Amino acid sequence: MPPGGPPWSSVEKPQNLWATMRALLRYVGKYRMHILAGVLLSLLSSAALLLAPRFLASMTNGIADGIASGSVDLGPITSAGMVLVALYLLNLAFTSLENYIVPCASERSGHAMRKDLASKMFRIPLRILDRMNTGDVMSRFTNDTDTIRTQLAECICHAVTAITMMVGSVLMMLIANPSLTVVSVVPVLLGFALMIAMIKSSQKYFSEQSRGLGRMNGLVEELYYGMDVVTTYNDQGRAMERFSEINESLYRSAFRTRFVSSLMPRMMDFLSNLGYVIVCVFGSAMIIEGRLDFGTLVAFIVYVRQFTDPILRLSDTLATMQSVAASAERVFGFLGAEEMDDESGKTARIDKVEGRVSFEHVRFSYSEGVPVIQDLSLDVLPGQKVAIVGPTGAGKSTIVNILLRFYEIDSGRITIDGTDISEMSREELRRLFCVVPQEAWTFGASVRENISMGDPEVTDERIREVCEAIGADSFIETMDEGYDTVLDESVQLSIGQRQLLMIARAMARDAPLLILDEATSSVDTNLEKRVEAAMRRLMSDKASFIIAHRLSTIKDADCILVVRDGSIVEKGTFGGLLEAKGFFKTLYDSQFEGCDRRR
Repeated sequence: MPPGGPPWSSVEKPQNLWATMRALLRYVGKYRMHILAGVLLSLLSSAALLLAPRFLASMTNGIADGIASGSVDLGPITSAGMVLVALYLLNLAFTSLENYIVPCASERSGHAMRKDLASKMFRIPLRILDRMNTGDVMSRFTNDTDTIRTQLAECICHAVTAITMMVGSVLMMLIANPSLTVVSVVPVLLGFALMIAMIKSSQKYFSEQSRGLGRMNGLVEELYYGMDVVTTYNDQGRAMERFSEINESLYRSAFRTRFVSSLMPRMMDFLSNLGYVIVCVFGSAMIIEGRLDFGTLVAFIVYVRQFTDPILRLSDTLATMQSVAASAERVFGFLGAEEMDDESGKTARIDKVEGRVSFEHVRFSYSEGVPVIQDLSLDVLPGQKVAIVGPTGAGKSTIVNILLRFYEIDSGRITIDGTDISEMSREELRRLFCVVPQEAWTFGASVRENISMGDPEVTDERIREVCEAIGADSFIETMDEGYDTVLDESVQLSIGQRQLLMIARAMARDAPLLILDEATSSVDTNLEKRVEAAMRRLMSDKASFIIAHRLSTIKDADCILVVRDGSIVEKGTFGGLLEAKGFFKTLYDSQFEGCDRRR
C-alpha cells in the first residue's frame, strides 16, 4: 500500500475523493481512451476468470461420478479442461495487453502534467510565487506528478477488476447455490464495511505525513543552502532541534499510516480464511444431505477466493486513490493559481529605443495598505547613468521590479520614450533590458549557454568579446572544456566568478537599457575597476539603472537618486549631494565612519 502519497506538501487533504478522481479523468483528456481500453480489458479478463470455476466444477463432477460408477468418461472431462485452459490463456492475454496500454496512458499523462506545470509557472505573478514554499512547489513538479503518473490509471483498472470479480463471483455463487452464498459472503461483507470505515478515519494520518514531509524538505533545503551561516554562528543545536521536532512528528504520522495500512490486509486474510472454513463445513453438510455436489463445492471454494482477494486489492486501491487524490489536489491547486493577465492583444512596441524613462506619480505596495513606493516621479534621459541608493527596505530593488513589470503598480504610470509600459507585453518590455542581479545564478548548462541564454543573436565571438573585456576568460579557459564546460555541481565557481558570468550575460545581450543590482558586489577591487571600465566602454550609449549599496562605486553616475521610505528625498551628482550634507551624506559617512581615524 502506498505510504501516504507524495511528500513535501502542506495543502489540505482532498475534500472529495471521487470528485477529484473525476476531475483527473477530465484532465487526462485524450488519454482517457487508453484508460477506458484498460478498463474494458480488465472486464474481459475478469469474465474469463469468473467462467473458469463452472468448467472446473464440471470436471470435478465427471471425475467424482466416474469414481462412483467405476468408469470414468474422459471425453467431457477433457473438453471441460480444454475450455478451462483456453479461459486462463484469454485472461493472460487480456491482462498482458492491459499492462501495456495502461502504463502508456499513465506515462503520457504524467508527461503532459509536468509540461502544464512548467508552463503554468511562467504565467503566475511573481507576487504569488514569492509566497510559495520552494520545497512545496518542487514536490508538485516531482513527487505529486510521479504519484499520479504511476498510480492513476493502474488504480482505476485495479478497482474495476476488483469490483467486477466481487460482484461476478457473488452472482455465480447465487446461481449455483443461494443459501451457501449467503453463509459465505455475509461475514466478508461485514469486514469490508469495517475496512471502509478504517480507510475514512485514517485519511488524516496520510495528510499529516504529507505535511510533515513538506516541512522536512523545506528545512533540509534551507539548511543545505545556509550551511555556512549555520556553522559560522554555531547554530547547529537549534537546527537539530527543529529537525528533531519535524522528524518526530513525521515518525508518528508515518507509523500510524503504516499500522493502519498493514492492519487491513491482515483483517481481510482472517475473513478470507473464515470464508473457506464456512464453505467447507456447510458445503460438506449439504453434500451429505444430497443438496450439493462435489463440483459445486469446489467451484464455491474458488469463488470465495475470487470474492475475498479482490477485497484485499480494493483496500489497497482505495488507499492508493487517496494518495492520488491528495497529489491531484496539490497539482490542481498550483494549476488553478491566479495567472498574469493575457497580453496577446497588447501590440505597443518601441522599434528604435532612445532610452528616456519616466516615472509619473507612481505608487506601489506589496501588501494592501502598506505602501513601499509613494508618489515617485523621475525622468531618466537617454544614455544617463542613474544610481539608486538608500537604506535597506527603502524601495531600491522595488523600483527595478516595477520597471520590469515583475509587479504591477497601484497607480501612476511608467513610460519608455513616451510609451506606457502597461500597454506593452511583458515579453516586449523585457526585450529592452539587460539585467545583472545581485544574486549570481547559473544554470546546469554550458558556460556558453549560460551567457547566451538561448538568444540566437548572441554569437560565440560576442561571448568571447565580453568575457575578455571583463576578465572572465581568465578562469573560463582554465576549465576542462572551456566555454563548453557544463556548470553542474561538480564545477566549483566562486561568487565573484559567477557574478562575472552574470555581467557577461547582460553585456552579450546588448539591450538598449541596463539594470545593475550591485553588479560588482562580489568582485575584488582590481577586477572591479576593469569591469567598470568595460561597462563604460561597451554600454556608454545606454540608459543605466544601478542599485548601489557601496556608495564608492557610483562616483561617476550622471544622476543619483536617494530613496527613503519609498520616496526620492534627494537627487543630484555624487559631489553635489555630499556638499548638500543631506541624507546621502549621512549614508556615505556611515559607510566610511572610522576610516580617517585608522589612517
